Parts: sequence; structure tokens; C-alpha cells
Amino acid sequence: MIRVISTGLFITLLAANLCWGQAGASAPRVLTLDECMKLAEKHNATLIAARESYNVAKSDVWLGWGKLLPGVNSRLAYSHSETWSPGGGYYNPITESIDSVPPGGIANKYYSASLSAGQSWSLGGYNFYEIREKNASRNSAKSSYELTRQELILAVKQAYFDVLKAKMLLAIQEKALSRASEQLKIAEARYELGAASYSDVLKAKVQYGDVKLALIGAENTLKLAKASLNSWMGQDVDSEIDVEENLIVPEFVYSYDHALQEAMRDNPNMTAAKFDLKSAEAQFGMARSGLFPNFGVSGSYSWNHEDLDEIKNIRKRNYNWALSAYVSFDIFENFTKKHNISYAKANLNSQRENFHQTKRDVALELKQAFLNVEEAQEKIELTKEKVESAQEDLDLMQEKYNLGAANILELLDAEVSFKQAESDQVEALYDYNLAVAQFEKAIGK
Repeated sequence: MIRVISTGLFITLLAANLCWGQAGASAPRVLTLDECMKLAEKHNATLIAARESYNVAKSDVWLGWGKLLPGVNSRLAYSHSETWSPGGGYYNPITESIDSVPPGGIANKYYSASLSAGQSWSLGGYNFYEIREKNASRNSAKSSYELTRQELILAVKQAYFDVLKAKMLLAIQEKALSRASEQLKIAEARYELGAASYSDVLKAKVQYGDVKLALIGAENTLKLAKASLNSWMGQDVDSEIDVEENLIVPEFVYSYDHALQEAMRDNPNMTAAKFDLKSAEAQFGMARSGLFPNFGVSGSYSWNHEDLDEIKNIRKRNYNWALSAYVSFDIFENFTKKHNISYAKANLNSQRENFHQTKRDVALELKQAFLNVEEAQEKIELTKEKVESAQEDLDLMQEKYNLGAANILELLDAEVSFKQAESDQVEALYDYNLAVAQFEKAIGK
């Protein structure tokens, strides 16, 4: 059981220093974490592709159900033909004379209409196994989409936390630069009074230059972090954005056993593996159904006449209807059925092993995330104490230096230690938020 309480004092201390100017005429758009995630879900290309794949899988289910129903076909046609005769004469036995026939053509035309329907089913249940397979494939695609969505959400959270961390580290560098400037002024004043050597001034200048260079690096890190967040949200990387300063330590209460149960039930990797196994079972059933005969029925009704007006009598004359039923069985099909069964069985065994391996992988992912949360909790408490201790050391060393009881190197060392302690606390806070986000992904939340 883990329980972490928010370090409000640290956040309040840094919040007063998290102000940095923008040279542009318009203020950047300030986004919350929820707004960033919504933008990413709407515009991220990878998630859009996964969503469309899921839509295709949903459409495939209709194909499975459709194969249970007979196909119906209707036809309305008009036919025109003409036979030409060269003419001539022929012997008429009745008149015992030669009759002549003039040359010419004979035109024939007729209209026809027909309606036919037919369907066949496997007595081994192929059609029902196919419906099960397509349903399982649809659910697997849904789980894959959810996995892509959760991976995107985790990436957006990390990018968002990167921006917050960069802003907090930038604020620390700004405070350090202000202190280094004050130290340089003090060293110069003491040198003018003869209370310090010129070496103290040079050391203070070097310290000021190092901090200023670190500040430039922190500014660039923040710009890059914002560009990365823009990219995940499907926006131009140069879009002017800012984020709300809410990098806190939320309360976290979870037992490992309860979390493991949730992960086994809700983790998208786990649900996808489960439905892939069901799909493989259905495919094996489809392959075995080939050992059974097929049963089919078909029927047709047709009409034709040289006068289209006669179609009103389509049920009275000039019509033809037929109805048939059959059972068919393949005697030899070049070992295709044997191949299909062997292939489906191998795929089924493979999916069973994949299912068990996925259970182990999900459990390992959860275990690692859970331990990371524990470690981050301890790191936050430790760095909090380090900041308090480093602050006291810096204050004490500053007083000693002002009184001439300490040299400039001791003061600068205390300054570096304090800045490092503050930076470590920001890193610990970042690590905790990221560990919680990874934990939530592991349980499928």
C-alpha cells in the first residue's frame, strides 16, 4: 500500500518564480493536461489510422452475418434480333410448282424479367464460426485502438510534464543567476574595501558566466519540450502554447494485488490477446467445417414476351419457375482441407502461447510501474530534506562570507549544492508524475 501526500510548500515556493516573458505581441495559448489530450486524440495521425482500422473491422462483421442470408438477383431485359433472307424459289409439293420468295428480313423482339435467389450453408457450421471470428477480430481491433490511444495519452502526459519540468528548472536557473549576480557585486565591493582578493572577483565572475550559460540551455530545453508537445497534439511545432503549472504530487492509494486484477481485466494488450485467441479458435472451427458437406437451396421465377404490356400477366402466362435443393461433398480437393486444418491448429497453438506470454508481460509492466511509484515517493521525501538542508547551509555560508569567516569557494560550493538540491526535487516530482502515468497505462486506465 502506497500513500503520498502533496508537497504543496515546494510547489508554492516555485510557483512564485515560474514567470518568463514572451517577446511576441500575442499571449501564448494556455492549455490544461485534459485539453492537450483531447487535441491529441482529435489530430494525432497514428490514432486516426487505428480508429479507421477499427471501423473497417466493424464493417467486416456485417459480411459474416450477410453470408447466412440468401443472395437475391433480379433482371429486366429487352432483346432484338433480325434474320435476313436472300429470297429465291422452292418447290411446293401441294401445287407441284415453284414458288418464289422475295428477299427481306424478319425482326424478332421480346422482353424478359426474372428473379432468383439461392444460398448454401456448411453443415459443419462454417458460417457461424465465421461470425464468431469476425466478432473477435472486431473486438481485437477495438483493443488495439484503445492501446494506441493509451500509448498516445502517456506520450502526451510525458511531453506535458517535460514542459512543466523545464519551466521549473528554468525558474531555478533564473534564481541562481540572480544570486550569482548578487555574489559578484558583493565580491567586487569587498575587493574595493580590501576585504577580499581579486581572485574572489574572478571566481564570482566565472560562477555568474556558468549560471548564465546554464540558463540559456534551460530556455532551449523549454522551447524543445513545447515543440514536442505540439507534435504529439498534431499541431505545428512552432505554435505558441503554454501549460498550466499543476505539476503536483497527487494522493496515490493502490495495492499491488488489486492493481494486478485490474490490469488482467482492462489492459488493452491483455484484451487484444484474449480476442486474438478467440479468433484463432473460430478459424480452427472454420477449417474443420470443411470435412462436412454443404447444403444449398435456390429458386427462380422468369417471364418473357414480345409485348411489354403483357408483363401485367407475369403470374398468369409466359412464365417459368424452378426450385432446387442439394447436398454436396468434396471427395478429393488436393489436400486443401488437410492444409487448412493444420494451419489453423498451428495458429491456435501460437495464439494460446501468445495469450500466456501477454499475461506475463502485462504483469511485468505493472510490477515495474508499481516499483517506480514507490521509488519516486521515497525520492520526493529525500529531496525535500536535501533542499531544506542545502538552504540552511547556503544561508549560513553567506553570513560567514559576509563576516569574512568563509572564503568565496565555500560560498560558491554551497550555492551549487542548493541549486542541485532544487533541481533534484524537480526531477523527483517529474519522475513521480510520470511513474503514476505509466502505472495507469499498465492497469488500462
